[in-house]
Amino acid sequence: MAERPRADVPATPLTWQRTDTVGTELVFPRGAQPGGSAIVAGSRAYTLNWRAELAATSEVTALHVTAQGDGWSRELWLDRADGAWACRVEQTGDAGDLPAPGAEQLDTIDPAALPHLSDSPIFVSWTIRKLGLTVKSGPVTVPVVRVRVPSLAVVPGTVTYHLVSPNRLRVTGTGPAATFELDDAGTVVYQAGHLRLAR
Repeated sequence: MAERPRADVPATPLTWQRTDTVGTELVFPRGAQPGGSAIVAGSRAYTLNWRAELAATSEVTALHVTAQGDGWSRELWLDRADGAWACRVEQTGDAGDLPAPGAEQLDTIDPAALPHLSDSPIFVSWTIRKLGLTVKSGPVTVPVVRVRVPSLAVVPGTVTYHLVSPNRLRVTGTGPAATFELDDAGTVVYQAGHLRLAR
């Protein structure tokens, strides 16, 4: 039986609740410049604001992120131009033992890498659509450039996406493996022990 065409990603605001700590992310996915905000509690509480530039193919071509904690703040700009990634950072205050923001070696980032903001599930949905993932396509491995939070460290790597069923995605590669439950639009609705979409 042929797979059904994937529904459009909702244009209305989306909210995910963290289940491993107290935290919430609100995303406004509409248009070519979607954005979001997160508040995360715990031993290192922080707020996060981001805005992306999104191509018609659901590919993120630029990302601006601001993180702020108790006595510190960081800001990062990541964008692709002239076939390469460029990165700029600003920071104030003392963030303790957080890794340095930005990228250590920009030339190690594949120009075709897909940007991901850690712990922000809308980036997973965009990747599904960018890659045209289906169950029949099997595992697909791509270069990525991940912005870790709250440090805003930029880390290149490779990730394998495997749509094991129309509503379940397995992600392996750089970083811990993860399984996401999806709705018919490919929106993440649940990640065990980490987050869920608020209805």
